[in-house]
Amino acid sequence: MLQYQVSARLCPEYFTHFHNPIPGVTDPTLMGIAWGFLGAWWGGALFGYSAGIAATAGKKPPITVRQLVGPMVLTMAGVAVVTALVGGVVAFYAEQLRVQVHPVAAWPVPEERSRWLLVVCCYHLTAYAAAVVGSVACCVWVGFRRSSLSPVVPPT
Repeated sequence: MLQYQVSARLCPEYFTHFHNPIPGVTDPTLMGIAWGFLGAWWGGALFGYSAGIAATAGKKPPITVRQLVGPMVLTMAGVAVVTALVGGVVAFYAEQLRVQVHPVAAWPVPEERSRWLLVVCCYHLTAYAAAVVGSVACCVWVGFRRSSLSPVVPPT
C-alpha cells in the first residue's frame, strides 16, 4: 500500500491513464489504496496459499502458521527494500542523464512528471518480479526447513 501511495503522488497518471480508471476515484490517497489492493491482493493470496501448501503437504512434519510469519515478513521487507533501491537508482540516473519519456508514450503526463512515470513503472515492475522471486525462495526455504525437522511420532 505504501508503494502505491508514493506512486499516486509522484505520477497519478500512472493509474488514471495507464490502467483502467476506477470511476469516481481521483484523490491520490484513495487511488493508492484502491490500486494497492487491486494490484497486490492476488499476489498475496497466491503467496500465502503456496506457502501453506509448502508448509503442510506431504509426509514431512508440517510448519505452523506462526513459524511462517517470520519468513513471509522477511520476504515482504526484501521486496520493499529492493523496490525502494530501484526507485532511487532510476530516479537518480533519470535526473543525471536528463531522461525524458517520449511525448507519444507519455502523452497524458505533464513534462515535469514524465521522469516520475519512468521511475514508477520501473519500481512497480521490480516489485512484482521481486515478489515472485521472494515467494518462490520462501517456499523453497519452507521445504528445506521441513526436511530438517524430526518426524512427529504419534502416541501409541
